[in-house]
Amino acid sequence: RVDVTLQTLLPRTAYRAMTTTSPSSPPKMPPARFSRTMSDMSRQVNKKELAQKSLFACVEGGGQSWLVLVSEGIHPPKEIDSCRFYTTEEIDGKTVARKAEDVINDCVRWLKVFETRHGKLTSIGIVSFGPTDLNPKSRTFGYITTTPKEGWQNTDVVGPFSRAFKGTPVGFDTDVNMVAVSEYTYGDHGDISSAAYITVGTGIGVGVCTNGKSVHGLIHPEGGHIRAPRYQAPADKKKAKYIGSDGRDSYPGNCKFHCLDKDGKPLPYPCVEGMANSDAIADRLQIDKKQLKDVKDDHPIWDLEAYYLAQLCISITFLTSPEVIVIGGGIMNREILFPKIREQFKMLLGGYFKNAQYNKDIDSYITRSKFDAVEGHVHAGVMGGLELARRMWELSDKYILAKQKREIERLQEKLIAKNVTSNSLRERAMHHHDSGSTVAQSSGLGMLALGIGAGCSIGLLLSSFLNRRR
Repeated sequence: RVDVTLQTLLPRTAYRAMTTTSPSSPPKMPPARFSRTMSDMSRQVNKKELAQKSLFACVEGGGQSWLVLVSEGIHPPKEIDSCRFYTTEEIDGKTVARKAEDVINDCVRWLKVFETRHGKLTSIGIVSFGPTDLNPKSRTFGYITTTPKEGWQNTDVVGPFSRAFKGTPVGFDTDVNMVAVSEYTYGDHGDISSAAYITVGTGIGVGVCTNGKSVHGLIHPEGGHIRAPRYQAPADKKKAKYIGSDGRDSYPGNCKFHCLDKDGKPLPYPCVEGMANSDAIADRLQIDKKQLKDVKDDHPIWDLEAYYLAQLCISITFLTSPEVIVIGGGIMNREILFPKIREQFKMLLGGYFKNAQYNKDIDSYITRSKFDAVEGHVHAGVMGGLELARRMWELSDKYILAKQKREIERLQEKLIAKNVTSNSLRERAMHHHDSGSTVAQSSGLGMLALGIGAGCSIGLLLSSFLNRRR
């Protein structure tokens, strides 16, 4: 049965080399260089099909809630189940912040229950607000670090998932970075090599993708904290309470790092997040954030908001030159903001670039995500987490194949060495007119080693394929 299997799977020349032991016709050894076997090629051909049958989990960490979602496949995603865990709770009529570890453990427990009902997860992609530690060599890899969100500083996010799901690949990145990647991959922005994503909500984050990979660098982009001059109101809009006597935005800002000096006085160049997040808008209007949806489109606050976001877009353009800037988040549900941002952007550009994308085609340069219009939970952030999970699965698969490749090459090197020894013995035997027994014995050993090596190689590849199918 083994002989029949090898004859079926191996190329004809390799099979003949294994089964030929005649001293008069030296065996043809397989090439020392690794060549992809049929099972490996089948894996590549069926990779998309396998991905669509895999259970990918996304954990999306936000300031107000954490969403856990499992999808069968990703392109298109097929949501199997999901659950949202909030970072606050109501106790005696008061809103109280929950402990960070309690929220994360809720996510872990939910996924464990999911596995008991639906089967083992293929991989997990965790995307979170920052700053985060993305350096795998760091002792705090997988942590949320110096975030302004109280109670979440120095929180281990990846650890609880890695311990609970041993053997399951777990990926970690910022939410905006992976949204930029998913926009590059699935966003229908044409043939592009780069994309930037801005989220505007409780915080303001920026993710950048180049050539299909998210930008990390020393840490990762924190574009929301780029400094910008304070908004200067036009003459007909200076009556708002948040506009000072000099016509400038008088709101101090809510970022404790970049809006006030050491004496607590407002800085002339505060960061965009501290001036344009949802809390900053609500504070200026002296309303609750939940009431922002009731503010009319013609309110001057939206001109101010568009100004700060245009400052962010122009900085991203000058520094990274992406082919598209996608803006999302709760505040961007206000459709009137997009034309206002584009108008301010062109004014700040000052005619410096003549590209059509910055001028007549600017609607496709500064745009919204197509995922924002999708019903259900699979929005831009979730797509980023699912794409991260898919890539972790693909990387782990490649790691297994690479390991098998190294093992096959090692076996082939041994076989080649034995073949060289066999040829040397044959020449010596022919010189002494006694080639029969010595050559046959050495050739037999070589062919036996070749058979063992080929059998191990096929076993490794078939085992990997069967594990993936399970």
